[in-house]
Amino acid sequence: MALNSLKWLALLGGLAAGSASLAVAQDSGPLIDTLVKKGILTDQEGEDLRVELLKDFGTTSPGKLEISSAVTKLKIAGDARVRYQYDNEQPNTAGAPSTAGDRDRNRYRYRVRLGFLADLGPKWSAGLRLETASSATSTNADLGAGTDNFDKVGDGAFFGQAYLNYKDTGVLGADSVDVRLGKLPHKFFNPGVNGFWIDSDINFEGAAQEVVYSDIGLKDSTLSVRAGQFVLNNNAANSGAGPGGAVNKSVSPSLLLMGQVEYATKKWKVAPTIVAFAAPSDHDRSLANTNVPAGNPQSTDAAVYNDLATVLLPFEYSFKLGSKPAAVYATYGYNFKGEERAQRLASAVTTAQKNLVDDDSQMYNLGVRYGENKNAGDYQLVGEYRHVGNGSYSSLLLDSDFNGGLLNGEGFILSGSYSLTNAITATITYFNSFNIEGNRVPSSVAGARGNGLGEAQVLQIDLSAKF
Repeated sequence: MALNSLKWLALLGGLAAGSASLAVAQDSGPLIDTLVKKGILTDQEGEDLRVELLKDFGTTSPGKLEISSAVTKLKIAGDARVRYQYDNEQPNTAGAPSTAGDRDRNRYRYRVRLGFLADLGPKWSAGLRLETASSATSTNADLGAGTDNFDKVGDGAFFGQAYLNYKDTGVLGADSVDVRLGKLPHKFFNPGVNGFWIDSDINFEGAAQEVVYSDIGLKDSTLSVRAGQFVLNNNAANSGAGPGGAVNKSVSPSLLLMGQVEYATKKWKVAPTIVAFAAPSDHDRSLANTNVPAGNPQSTDAAVYNDLATVLLPFEYSFKLGSKPAAVYATYGYNFKGEERAQRLASAVTTAQKNLVDDDSQMYNLGVRYGENKNAGDYQLVGEYRHVGNGSYSSLLLDSDFNGGLLNGEGFILSGSYSLTNAITATITYFNSFNIEGNRVPSSVAGARGNGLGEAQVLQIDLSAKF
C-alpha cells in the first residue's frame, strides 16, 4: 500500500514538472533518490519503483515508446558537425628539395554521433554510440565522396562504442569504482587540443578500471587510479604455414597497457602515466607472418606493437583571468624503448645510415587556454606547442590532425571557438608542424609512419551542435 502511494506521489511530481511522455517516469528520479537517502525507501525498493513507473508508462500509453522493464533510466544524446578543412602535407625528403609539387587539398566534411546510455539497476549500465566513419582516429565523413552525385556511399553508421559499465562505492575503501568492458570511452587525463597522447576520437577496445578516493591529503582533493588493458588488431590467431611448412601455433593478442594515477584539487591536477605495448615475443612469431617477421626491423609504425614503454606526466593549473576561467597545461613524455623504436622505424637501410638516425625519445606539449563554452555568447581561445620525437611514441594513438598523426614532428596549434547558442558552437583551428629531424632516411616501405612529414598545415572551420 505504501509502495503504491509513493508511486503515485512520484508520478504526480513528474506531471507537475510538465512532462507528458517518458520524462514523466524519469523526472521522478530525483524524488525517489531523496526518499532513498532519507531511509524511507531501501535501495532495492527505489529501483523497483523506477521499474514500475517505466512499466506503467509502457502499458498505459498505447502507441508510445516502450522500454524494457530492465532499463531504469535511458539517456539519449548526440552531436552533429559540418566542417571545411584545408590541408597541405609535404613529405620528409631527407634534406632534398621536395618533388611532391602542389599538395593543397580542400575538404567538406560532416560528423554525426548518437549515443544511448541505459541504467540497468543500481550498479550496472550499458552504453552504445553510433558514429559516422570507421577510422579509429576520425569520425569525419566527406561530402561528395561517393561514386555519384548525392549518393549515400560511405554514409553508414558504425558502432564506435558498445560497452558494459559497473559502478560501485566502498570497494577497497574507495568513494567510487568504475569498471568498463567492450568498446569504451576512456577516462584518462589527456590535456591538449583534440587530445595529445590519445586522439579524442579513439574508443579503446578491452577493459578499463578507475578507483577514486576523496580528500586525500588536501581538502576537496581527489586521488584517481586508472588502468586499461586494450586489445590490438594483430596476432590474435596465427594459423598460417611456418618454417618448413609447420602450422603456426595460435598466439595471444597484442595488448596496449595503460596506467595513470591522478591527484587533483580545484585548481590543479597532475597524473603520472605509463603507456606500453605487450606484444607476443619474436620467438612466438612465424617468419611467414609478414606483419611481424621474427628478428627483423619494421618501419610501419601503426602495425608494430612493441618497443613502447613511454612514461608521461600530464599537468594542468586552472585560475581566473578577469572574469573568465583560464588554464596552463603541459605533458612531458619519455620512451625508455625509444632507441630501439627509432632504429626499427628507420626501415631496411644500411648500418651506416641507421647510425645517422637521431633517437629522439621525448614528446611534450605546452598550452594555454582562456575562456569556456557553456552558454550562448561564451568563447574560448587556445594556443599549444607540441614536440613528438621519432622514437617517443606510436602514431596509433596520436592526434591525427597534428602532423598527420605521425612521429618526428613539432609545431603549434591555435584554436578559437564561440557559442552561438547554448547548443551550437563555431570553431576555427589551425595546425602547423615541421619535421624535427630533416635528414631522416626515408622509409622504403609503403605506409611507413616513423619519418613524419616535412611540413603539415591544416585549417579547420567547424559548426557543431549538441543535442
